[in-house]
Amino acid sequence: VLALVSKPAYDPNLFVQGISTANYQSILAAPGRPLFNRALLGGYEPGSTIKPFIGLAGLELGVIGKDDRVFSNGRFFLPGLEKPFRDWRKGGHGWVNIYGALEQSVNTYFYKLALELGIDRMHDYLAQFGFGAASGLDLLGENAGVLPSRAWKRGQLGQPWYPGETISVSIGQGAVSVTPIALATMMATVANGGTLVTPHLVRAI
Repeated sequence: VLALVSKPAYDPNLFVQGISTANYQSILAAPGRPLFNRALLGGYEPGSTIKPFIGLAGLELGVIGKDDRVFSNGRFFLPGLEKPFRDWRKGGHGWVNIYGALEQSVNTYFYKLALELGIDRMHDYLAQFGFGAASGLDLLGENAGVLPSRAWKRGQLGQPWYPGETISVSIGQGAVSVTPIALATMMATVANGGTLVTPHLVRAI
């Protein structure tokens, strides 16, 4: 790891010789909770950064082909519902394959793909990249984030899973959450050709 940043920050030199009660209380009372390391502990919706992983799941599980096209008119309807799930671009993007869907971040493409995959297959595929798990960085207390599934929701809330929730997860919203360090690790896995590495702060001893 070449850079690891959490803001707002505090002066770590205050801790070197033992921090005074007054200084420690001032850090605790500071706005923005500077002692909360957002890079390791913050759970955030990944948004459209999840789309490459959803696309890979579709390709590797044979749900889509690389040249298969879907027409995006800006709206997507679940069966039996009148309220649409919308794309970010009014009127949609026209005909797109997986390349165009990623280049233009076409929400409706991933809505359709996610419904065909189903949340449990999405869960199992995304878990291979580290979603829902700590990255293993050599600092204590890292958050694991949340990778939802039918079983997860039953266990957490005692409720069934709904198709609209699958659609939300497909664009990185809803119940799914990641830490910045975990997301950086997962994106590096895509960039380096598929090898999931454990990040470290120390290069060598």
